[in-house]
This record gives sequence, structure tokens and C-alpha cells, in this order.
Amino acid sequence: MQTNQAPRSWLQQQALLHPKRPAFLWQKESWSFSLLAQIAQRYAHYYAANLPATSKRVAIYSKNSPAMYLTILGLWELGMEVQLLNRRLTVEEWRFQLNDAQTEWLLCDDVRAIPDTIACLAIPDLLEKDIAQADYIDAGYESSAIASIMYTSGTTGQPKGVPQTFGNHHASIVATQHSLQLTGDDCWGLVLPLFHISGLSILLRSLKIGLAVRLYEQFDPIVLNASLQAGEVTVLSLVTSTLQALLPVAPSRGYAHLKAILLGGGPIMPSLIEEAMACKIPIMPSFGMTETCSQITALPVKELTHKVGSAGYPLNDVKVKIVPSTNQMNATALIGEIFVKGPSIVTSYLNQRSEDSWTEDGWLKTGDLGYLDQDGALYLKSRLSELIISGGENIYPGEIEQILMRHPAITAAAVIGQMDEQWGQVPIAFIQLTTANVLTRAALQPYLTASLATYKHPKMIYVVHSFPKTASGKVLKRLFLTEERVKYIEYPLST
Repeated sequence: MQTNQAPRSWLQQQALLHPKRPAFLWQKESWSFSLLAQIAQRYAHYYAANLPATSKRVAIYSKNSPAMYLTILGLWELGMEVQLLNRRLTVEEWRFQLNDAQTEWLLCDDVRAIPDTIACLAIPDLLEKDIAQADYIDAGYESSAIASIMYTSGTTGQPKGVPQTFGNHHASIVATQHSLQLTGDDCWGLVLPLFHISGLSILLRSLKIGLAVRLYEQFDPIVLNASLQAGEVTVLSLVTSTLQALLPVAPSRGYAHLKAILLGGGPIMPSLIEEAMACKIPIMPSFGMTETCSQITALPVKELTHKVGSAGYPLNDVKVKIVPSTNQMNATALIGEIFVKGPSIVTSYLNQRSEDSWTEDGWLKTGDLGYLDQDGALYLKSRLSELIISGGENIYPGEIEQILMRHPAITAAAVIGQMDEQWGQVPIAFIQLTTANVLTRAALQPYLTASLATYKHPKMIYVVHSFPKTASGKVLKRLFLTEERVKYIEYPLST
């Protein structure tokens, strides 16, 4: 319970320093930091009373809502680790994540969607019982404590848990604040899911910097455009697909109060940058990962015109280096794998998976190929691994291949990422069928739907008579990205 000591909780610190400053906005409602802290305490006491006292880690399965936002805040007041589940995954996929993280309790906005075998507690609507300030709980926000856990495909096929500490988040916040010159007068529009690092990091910036967050249930270009024109937000985070959807409805004069759109989530087409510039929309291309607690490089708006294609410069306290994997040169720059290091970057995965993703001296191997120009700006070239980034979502081909090959009509499968104007990349599959089977896309679709999130479904599936292979028998997937694939394709899988 609360003592006479200064609060450790970032939320309670803001409530003490800036009690009347706007902290959270939802539709037509606005809550100050003082009110937000009070309601977060109601959630903290609710979960303290309804979860086992031994619970240290809980998972959340919810869409964006004030109740989800307050649940996260309440759990952090209790000092609990919060595992965020991607709502786009199937039950099979997130059940694996719960088991892997040894998370026993799930908080959900719709308990009907949860199997009876999972211990589940409904996320309550706004609670009304006030908590006396003397009874405030303040057990969280220790720098070394795990604040959040998200799963990522990373650079291997098995999904891995990423434990992000408050210290990692704090370093990311400080770097972002300096990069965007953020103050307590800013309001960050949160249209991305809170279960993604790009969404959750906005909540955390509010708590440490003291800026306001306007939460949206989901991305809607019409709603967001009206909000931007009304000057309701000054900073925004989008991925390429959502920016692409916003531009057709954006005014040609741009938005008077918008400071910048932080743009991430995979490859950014030069044509998209040009279209945004034509609409006078200030965008900051960036590069980051779940493992880095949001972006670690960003390109200042003023440099867009002469650094087209760049993901920007390393943020404060972030180091980036290129480890050559080939002797290929790009003008004066050597292309190689991007290694990163800094206090915002996690130091391990849960259960010590893929320990070789870090060097002995602490550099994270990102699995991306790129180069640094003479000014130190980072340019991404391609994936060193097979990871596909589609609309900001990580997709690992091996996972899709394993699902496809479980089907009795399929004997072998290979999945690649193909460039796509809307999503950045999309998965494309090549399969071999048993001689006795004929398969249609319509017959395969229910099987895919039961096993894979929709965004992981191959956009196209081709039946091949054989696979190109190396001398050691490994499939030469790169050939499926060239015109040579016609030598192997028999026909596209029809409906």
C-alpha cells in the first residue's frame, strides 16, 4: 500500500506532478492524470481481489478499449508482468504462447471466445468504486522488472517470447522524446493495437513524458482524418498499409497541428513517401523490432527529400553496425547484417531460446541486411533470414510450411515473401501434391483458417512438379522470386 515515500509508479508520478493535465482521451471523454491514476487503482484492487495471490504474470486478449488500457495500468501498479496476445492469431497459436510463457491466467474482453480449459477472467467495464489515496498500491515499475511480453517469429520459425523490462521501455522513451522533441503539450494518436509494441510504447511514453494519448478502437481512415483535421493529435504512429489507406482521404494542404507520423512496420515504397510529401504530411520512416521496444532509428522529416529510402539515424544511446556477409558494395557502402546495441534492446528471449541471436558482447543480430551511408543513415536492403513483414506483422515461412505439410494431400511446401504495394510483403506458397490427390483453394481454406491467423494465409498458392534444390538438398527459394519459377510451376491452386 501507499507510504509517505515518493511514488515509484510512473502514472502516480504524473498524477502528483501534473494532476490536471490531460492524460487519456477516448471519443468525447478526457481524463486527467489524477483521474487516470484513481481509475487505474480501481483496476489494481479489482485484480488483486480476483486473481490468485501467487500470480505474477497474466495475459491479456482484448481489442483496444479504455478497459484494456486501464487493465494494463492496474496490473503494473500491482507489479505484474503483462503478456499481450495478438487477437489476429488462432486459438492454437496463442495457446502455444500461453504454455510457453507458463502463463496460467488470461484476462479477456469476451470470455465466450476462450476455451474452457483456459483460466479466464473477464475484463470489467469502467469501475466506479473510489480507492482512498492512502490505500493506493505502488508495487511496480522497477527498472529490471519485466513490464510486457510479446511473441515474435524473430529469425527462426518457432515463436519466441520477448521480455521487455521497464528499463528497456524507459530507454526507448527517452530516445523517442529527444528524436521528436516531445513535451507534455503533445497528444499521441493510438490507432495501432495495444498488443503490438508500436501501440503499447505510446501508452508508456504518456506515463513517462506526461503527454496525452487519444485511443481509437481501431484504424479507420475516415475517423482518423476527421480527428487530425480537428487538431486532436499532434503525433501519430502508422504502418505502411494504414498510411496508404489514409492518404486518399487526407486534405491536400495536410494537417496543421500534426508534428509527425512515425512510420514503421516493414518496407516503405518510395512512391508512398512521394505521395505523403505531396499531401504535406510529415512522415518519419523508422526501423525497430519487438526486441528493441519500438523504433531505434528514425529519419527526420526535413531529410526526407535527400535520404529517400532511408530508415534514418540511430536514436540516442543506440549503436548500429554492419557486419559484412558478402563482399557486395553499394556505392561506397558495404552491405551486411545489421547489428544493434543499446539499453532499449532486450538481452534474451524467454526460456533462453535462440541465444545465438546475441553476440558475446551484447549486439543483437537483427536478421536484416542493409548499409550505412557516409552520414550514418541506415538503409534496409532485404531480410537475411526468411522473415516476412506484412502490414507490420511478422510472418515466418517455416510456420506456414509446417501447417501446409500437415494436410494429407500435400507432400512438400515452400513459402516466400513477395513485395506488395499495400502490405509491403505477402506470403506466397509453392506446394507438391500426392499423386492421388486433387486439391482446390476452397477445400484448403478451412484448414488454413483453423491453424493460421488470416494475415499469414498465402496470397497465392502454386502447385509445382518439383523444387529447385542445392547439392545438399535444400530448397532454393530465391529462384521462386525470379522468372525461373515458371520451370517448376504446374498451375495456380484454383478455387
